[in-house]
Amino acid sequence: MSKIRSPKSHAPIISVSVYFLASSERSAINSEQMTTLPLITRMPLVLALVAFACANAGDSLEPIEVNTHQPDRVDPGFLFWHQSDELQQDVENISVLVDSTGKLVHTWPTNLTGGGTPAYLLDGGRVLRTGILDRRNVAGGPIASTDAIQVVDAHGNVIWQFLATQLESTLFHHDMEPMPNGHFLVTTYKRLSAGEARALGWDADGRDEVWADGVMELAPDFETGGGEIVWEWSFADHLIQDRFPDAPNYGVIAEHPERIDPHFPESYAPLDTVRQHINSVDYNADLDQVLLSSFIYDEIWIVGRSGEILFRYGNPAAYDMGTANDRVFLKQHDANWIDEGLPGAGNILVHNNNTIIRPRRPAQPSAENMRDIGEIEVEETRSNVYELTLPSLDGGTYRRRENSAYEAETAWYWEHPDYFADFQGGARRLPNGNTLISDTTDYHVVEVASDGEIVAEYKGTTPVFKAYKYPAAHISALTDATDQGLLTP
Repeated sequence: MSKIRSPKSHAPIISVSVYFLASSERSAINSEQMTTLPLITRMPLVLALVAFACANAGDSLEPIEVNTHQPDRVDPGFLFWHQSDELQQDVENISVLVDSTGKLVHTWPTNLTGGGTPAYLLDGGRVLRTGILDRRNVAGGPIASTDAIQVVDAHGNVIWQFLATQLESTLFHHDMEPMPNGHFLVTTYKRLSAGEARALGWDADGRDEVWADGVMELAPDFETGGGEIVWEWSFADHLIQDRFPDAPNYGVIAEHPERIDPHFPESYAPLDTVRQHINSVDYNADLDQVLLSSFIYDEIWIVGRSGEILFRYGNPAAYDMGTANDRVFLKQHDANWIDEGLPGAGNILVHNNNTIIRPRRPAQPSAENMRDIGEIEVEETRSNVYELTLPSLDGGTYRRRENSAYEAETAWYWEHPDYFADFQGGARRLPNGNTLISDTTDYHVVEVASDGEIVAEYKGTTPVFKAYKYPAAHISALTDATDQGLLTP
């Protein structure tokens, strides 16, 4: 599939080659490959900045190219990029920080593997991350399963770790969210037998087991290295279904938008035993509410502390309040509240992949291989980003017209004919009003101004689940925490 990510025309740009660390087992990219990178208009002046080596001297270097189309409009923050062996790429997992000109500032090595997860830069130069410590623990688990959550210091030393083996039939996956109180929200999978699912009114469709998505609030103990789960939400506890009258959650689905129909998807494909596939979590401290994105339901959900859904948007057919023609999202990622103090504060950003995914049917279908979804077909469209204003009411509730689906206003929308992120990715608002948009599978991040113009691009050779920019004040502690010093723009 050919996917060009750059616009066809731009103002002249400055092209800067930056180098991220990659596995020594990967061959370095050659000059011919460099010339074919999909970044189109270039100035004759090319500044090559070779980053200082912060990891093993034997590691090879592969380039990340920073292209600034409109330098005066680029947010001056530091780009945080967590490269991982996503999509079975043979690269070293590592977190990298570069400044707005492309200079490598710092790296955090890791002993974790796996992909499909981000990392977050905390205060004091610490990093929160998840990944796979022991692959035996995630064997047979759903997509993007991990078994370890870590906080590392500025040197990459693990100062706190929580393992899935400390819990029963539970794995971590996809996303985390640092909270103002020092706790972490973590997305989880919990394994249920077919019998356990049936008791909840959930038909396992002939499978021996299913996995219920959830979220836990984890209070870390940095002294003992442990942690306490202080709040938990599970898909399986908030169901409404009309298939099994003997189940306690039997009812009319359209009358209960605060609950989820486990049988809405026509099948589990392309995710086998996962019915919901929550791929992002965010938290609003003022509302004390949690925002989730469901890949399978094509919806975002706002969950209150009671566990009930307070607001949902993207696909009203999921609760019998619309049809496929009413769907707004298609395989979206990274639903997040815009933080206080940023342009659009309180609104919600959603990276809508707008991807049609279907399993590739085996040449000779049988009962066995029809469940083999190792290969999928992706129909290329255009991805887009929504900024939504919600119908908020006092008391942390949301207005919904009687017998109607939830509605939201589009405050900002971005789409480009050459931008398609087939899956994963994200969108984050920056202090100057720009939006940082990540395309995981093409190793590409664009910075877009409020008028829709792409003002900068960051093109790599390794996947990044979603990238972030942090202001200088957030990373100032790195100056004292490392003996390498801190480069500043």
